[in-house]
Amino acid sequence: MIPIVIFGIGFVVSFQGRTVWELILGGIGRARQVSEGEAMYRSGPFTSIPHGTPIPGLGVTSQVIDVHPTDGSEPFAMIQLRSRRLYTVVLRAWPQGREWDDEARKDMRVSRLGDTIAFLAQTADVVAIESVIETVPESGQMASATVRARLSPDAPDVVKQSMVEAVEEVPTAEVRGEARIAITFAADTSFRKRDPEAMGTDITRRLRRIMDYFETAGVPVRPMLEFELAATVRRSFSPGQELQIERGLATGEPMEIPWEDAGPVSASDQHGVYIHDGCQSVSWTLEKPPEATFDSQILSELLLPRADLPRKRVALIWEPYTPSEATTIVNRDDRDARQAMRQTIGAQISERAIVRNEQASAAKYEQARGAGMTRLSMIVTATVPVGGDIARTEAMVTNLTSAAALKMRSAKGQQGPAFLAGLGIGVLLPQESSTTDRLAA
Repeated sequence: MIPIVIFGIGFVVSFQGRTVWELILGGIGRARQVSEGEAMYRSGPFTSIPHGTPIPGLGVTSQVIDVHPTDGSEPFAMIQLRSRRLYTVVLRAWPQGREWDDEARKDMRVSRLGDTIAFLAQTADVVAIESVIETVPESGQMASATVRARLSPDAPDVVKQSMVEAVEEVPTAEVRGEARIAITFAADTSFRKRDPEAMGTDITRRLRRIMDYFETAGVPVRPMLEFELAATVRRSFSPGQELQIERGLATGEPMEIPWEDAGPVSASDQHGVYIHDGCQSVSWTLEKPPEATFDSQILSELLLPRADLPRKRVALIWEPYTPSEATTIVNRDDRDARQAMRQTIGAQISERAIVRNEQASAAKYEQARGAGMTRLSMIVTATVPVGGDIARTEAMVTNLTSAAALKMRSAKGQQGPAFLAGLGIGVLLPQESSTTDRLAA
């Protein structure tokens, strides 16, 4: 009897959102990785990976296919994660909104973003939508490319040279933000699983409408191609190559960085930090969403470029439920909330029970009116050079997330997977979980 009780306690008692058994299984898996050398990665001559620098870990089975539609629409790159039969399309995004003072306009854009997520959830093969907002040091290459494109060919050479030098030399201390949106599809038929071309044709048919939805939400987008994806990922792994990569991205010139070389030369997945090509990164995952009321500005301080934290990446991941799944969930939550209220008759009803009942009723009402329902998660990653003050960086990120009423936890023992999942390349941690949904529940 006692062993059964102890076994059951392992499923009930939790710490930082994980049950005792999940912590034990995670510790065993981590110990196995370290003992077998899986936490260390080396590529290049005289290693077991002599050709190229592929993405390590969960991204090792990924490949990129450039799709050129025959209907004349924009070409796009499709990341295939062969281990999970997932396909991801990444859209370069230019979010709008901070310059708006009209609250009604903000409310409309937020509402339309919700409509976009609900639209994507209508098809069961959309597994996740990941919005990545990244800050990087400003090299001046982007501004230089813009100025060069606008210079008159008839202008004196001295004037043109002074204009280019001004934009390339002045902004070296600045930090800029970039955004992209990754949409991950599952190959849900045997034909799609066998033939990536069929998946590309299907995504081509739907992509233009998806882009229109984002643009009505105030987020102009365009599809990214392989050279852009490879350069962006390589920049995250190897910030030391940033100047060369920025120059190629700004001018559109071909770069000799294929997807097979987008990974680091070396990486070490340590318990509390991920070390890669002379830098160290720490990632945090969302333990639970804010319990208090929050608005569209709650993440503004976390997302803003900061000179004291130049390399920062925030990934918001929506995993939509299908309409039928959403109906089942909201009905169950509403029923449970009402039952909790009835069980307290004759006693004082807690404020938490009242709020829970109100939220469940509101969710049921909104879902009945066509609103979508999603699982929300978030990954925050900060990167500093090896030898940098990582403790100070951790304190800064903790302060920023606490100010946003977010309960985050460091991805200890999972720094490598969390780093990859925050890149927006189709690596989804729930898909890679070693604990089944039923066991986790």
